[in-house]
Amino acid sequence: MGTRNLKGLIVAVLGLLVILVPLLIFPPCSHMLELEGGGETPMKCFWSGRAEIGIGFLILCAGLLLIFGKSAETQRFVSIFAILTSLVGIAIPAFLIGGCAMKTMTCRTTTFPALYILHALSIVVCVLNIVNAGNRDAGTASGSL
Repeated sequence: MGTRNLKGLIVAVLGLLVILVPLLIFPPCSHMLELEGGGETPMKCFWSGRAEIGIGFLILCAGLLLIFGKSAETQRFVSIFAILTSLVGIAIPAFLIGGCAMKTMTCRTTTFPALYILHALSIVVCVLNIVNAGNRDAGTASGSL
């Protein structure tokens, strides 16, 4: 297995883990908020977890594209896409949707930190892949990026 395939596999596994963290591994808080009208709605951390499932799916797909993409240009563009997706994945619980206000809640102690670590690892692997794709291009004709 070449480094291209290995990096793609790592990104795909990280994407799968981003999906599994809010679903099974470290689910966010399960409390419901009572509305003024008497109804209930899930807390913000629930919605952050749901959004992360979609983000994880995009990262998983990017990892698969990295496995099957052959050209250095494809590797670069897919890696950039995965980096941007991971940055959105970090922003969702940090400030786009957020989570519980109490720092002792499950979402703030386990779910979000696990997601931050997975997204950071995805960014690191993709940056390495961009550098590696640039090194491959240096030996051939220059890319169009």
